[in-house]
Amino acid sequence: MSNFTVFEYTQSMRIPLVIEYFFEGEKIADPAAFFEKNPGVFELFFPSHEETLDMINKKILYYQTHKLIVSEYGFYLIHL
Repeated sequence: MSNFTVFEYTQSMRIPLVIEYFFEGEKIADPAAFFEKNPGVFELFFPSHEETLDMINKKILYYQTHKLIVSEYGFYLIHL
């Protein structure tokens, strides 16, 4: 599954999801462009696509009160 499939999946939902990506402590402003310019970074450092989709699906339960942070260290649900 490609990175773009993950992004398209999250954008296809009718509910607003706040998902932020961080790498080496810095927020990635444009994740799609970042991962396109740095091929392999997602697969090497970030959780697997299956884990990411699973966390996004779990996040849907909390979309009104939390945002999902994804980094090379895993996932965090942050209260808004």
